[in-house]
Amino acid sequence: MEKERPRILVVDDEEYTRAYFKGILSPEDYRVSFARDGTEALETWSNASFDLLIMDIRMPGVDGMEVLKRIRVVDRETMVIMISAYGDMDSVIEAMRLGANDFFAKPFGSIDKIRVDIGNCLERRRLLHENQQLRQLISAGNGDHRMVYACKAMESVIELASRAAHLDIPVLVLGESGTGKELIARYIHRSSSRKDAPFFAVNCGALAETLLEPTLFGHEKGAFTGANATTLGYFEAAGGGTIFLDEIGDTPPSFQVKLLRVLQEGEIRRVGGTRSIKVNFRLISATNTDIAALVKTGGFRKDLFYRINVIKIEVPPLKQRTEDIPLLLDYFMHQVCERNDIRKRRFAPEVLACLMQLPWEGNVREVRNLVERLAVFSKRQVITLDDLPAEYRGACRDQQADGAPALNYEQAKAGFEQSYLKNLLAFAGEDLRRASALSGLDLSTLYRKKNRLLG
Repeated sequence: MEKERPRILVVDDEEYTRAYFKGILSPEDYRVSFARDGTEALETWSNASFDLLIMDIRMPGVDGMEVLKRIRVVDRETMVIMISAYGDMDSVIEAMRLGANDFFAKPFGSIDKIRVDIGNCLERRRLLHENQQLRQLISAGNGDHRMVYACKAMESVIELASRAAHLDIPVLVLGESGTGKELIARYIHRSSSRKDAPFFAVNCGALAETLLEPTLFGHEKGAFTGANATTLGYFEAAGGGTIFLDEIGDTPPSFQVKLLRVLQEGEIRRVGGTRSIKVNFRLISATNTDIAALVKTGGFRKDLFYRINVIKIEVPPLKQRTEDIPLLLDYFMHQVCERNDIRKRRFAPEVLACLMQLPWEGNVREVRNLVERLAVFSKRQVITLDDLPAEYRGACRDQQADGAPALNYEQAKAGFEQSYLKNLLAFAGEDLRRASALSGLDLSTLYRKKNRLLG
């Protein structure tokens, strides 16, 4: 993707000031927009993403201070330089406290210095963006197979998966559909001594038995109609790698007998073949059904269950991991926008407050699907409740009908901050320094927010 030119928004009610910055910025390699007041600035900012705002503190109606407050609720990365008259240092100090990064004093000084200050701010913006991307990489996995989490329950899952990776024995992963069972399997494979060999994933519930066996065992030429050549199955092709059998609880009894023999003897026979072939693979199985109950009713072989259930890992549903929802929304949004070469969207606080309360029956897969729809079809940079698909807007109304209060902007912000801090500190073991490093909040700010919001 071609590197984008930095985007700058200049906000001032004076035509002279707007013209002044147009003269400074136009010769540079920037994309520059202008707004005449705070209301226009918020509208422009909501419909596009900017790297830098240069904004007057004093404006009629919605002033620069109010614009700064609203922006900082959902956007900590965009650089903000405030414009202030000499002698108004109290306002400058307050603006810096609210998150402004620098200020220009009127009347303006050296044009060269202003250009340097703008360049420095944009460089800080670039570094912040790179650091955020690096923080996203410091999570289990990589690429499309990365796991994003903050809750204690998932931390325990990853810890168990890490231990399992170093033990060359079967693993059974349990959890609802869409919770990320295959991601756990891939993480175990990548962390194991088999990582340089293939990883094959098969959804047993999606394949008929007539296809399942040739896929895994392979087949000889002429074994059935259309078998025009001898073909290796995954068990044989793995060559020391990992086989992941998803929805193993849906396999028929005849297949279960053959799989048990493979695990006991370490060898297979291709479909239509007569000779035994030694195979070497590590088995990871998964199911969203109560497989122990299936064993009791005879729906799944007891001896096979004991073979595959040496290490059991249970992945919790998303409704039990609400603190992960904002992280997942941000991660998928970044991923989708980068893939489609569009500017990254942000979620308004009231949207986050709503989405964190939903049941997410489709789990992580449902979150990803929602984000893909919003990223592609939303016309604004800040996603509001009005941008949500009808079924999600309806769910938010149902929350309110059930007694959840309709939050205004500041209430939603306070609620989200309180929930975020509570989960952040729990994840950091109440260690403020670790929480500061994880969140990017400076230690004194974190301490003040903790005292104000959590007591």
